[in-house]
Amino acid sequence: MAETSVDLHESKVQAIIVCNTILIVISSLGLFVRLFVRIRYLTGIGLDDLFCLIAWIFTFVECLVCILMTNYGYGKHIGTVTDPNTLAMFLKLDFVTELTYLWALGAIKISFCLFYLKIFPGKTFGIVCWCVMGLVIAETIEETFVVIFQCSPIHKAWDATNTVPGKCLQLLSFYYISFGIRLATDIALFALPIPNLISLKMSPGKRAGLIFMFSLGVLVVVTSIIRVTYLNNFSLDHTWTLVDPLNWSSVELGVAVFIACFPSFKSLVAFCFPDLKRMFGLSSNRSYLAHYEMYGASGRTGDHARRSHYNNMSHTKGSQATSRTRTRIETTGNESDEHIIPTSPEGIQVRTDVTVDRLPV
Repeated sequence: MAETSVDLHESKVQAIIVCNTILIVISSLGLFVRLFVRIRYLTGIGLDDLFCLIAWIFTFVECLVCILMTNYGYGKHIGTVTDPNTLAMFLKLDFVTELTYLWALGAIKISFCLFYLKIFPGKTFGIVCWCVMGLVIAETIEETFVVIFQCSPIHKAWDATNTVPGKCLQLLSFYYISFGIRLATDIALFALPIPNLISLKMSPGKRAGLIFMFSLGVLVVVTSIIRVTYLNNFSLDHTWTLVDPLNWSSVELGVAVFIACFPSFKSLVAFCFPDLKRMFGLSSNRSYLAHYEMYGASGRTGDHARRSHYNNMSHTKGSQATSRTRTRIETTGNESDEHIIPTSPEGIQVRTDVTVDRLPV
């Protein structure tokens, strides 16, 4: 039977390098802005930020390994790979990408859940969020075991010469089943905050802006759907046929990390570029101080503004009442309990711990 002829000079190497380099830059930029804003202006690094960092590390490894794989036949037809050791190294690196993809995706979903728990109050919402996070953790652990033990013995997974005795599972059906479960968790994860956002007491424009910001997670769902359309049997010419699904795997991870960091860009504009913020109509009708309280920015800059505000008021009133005492009022930065979502019918509630010390003059 005649084999389908292929052009052995075809190459997708350049597309692989460009795609993964762009994703490394975009995800790194998003993470840098997120950590910078949290450390410099807000309350510091939280658990959700740590999981986002973990997701970025695995995403970086995924993209970097994909680029390195081009040295071992990836992006070219398998007919161009004549050295069994070269093909074995390609299979080893492919094995690594299977694991980093699962761990990066699991970490970024946990980061989303922890972020929701931090800014959205409510017992029912918390229970649902913890359930989704538990499902994500269980799914990640289960898929990790399947990938690691897909072959018996394990090292048969990168047996290029087919001389190692043992057997391997056909994972195509597993990929489709995993996609279905992952799609369900993705939809649940990104739909969770929408009801709370709709109930916010604010102008329709601001509400729509917040909903749009949190709805960007739909892009992750879209990339996941596109990725699954490229899944097929990789047993033949897999150095070539693996390119599209693996590229979309990298895109899914890079987009997820960037979207997780996207709210920090709004905070960066608010803190560093207030004029630009007003230019695009993002400013509030309330005072500059009230803006920080509204968006939960209980960090250093917000505390400094509040401290100066209260000190000035106290100094003025104290001067009028008596010259024998002075008042120092300070707010605690990390103990303030500030939420985006209203916890009572009156609207957004802000609790700020205040310490008042009266010192003799």
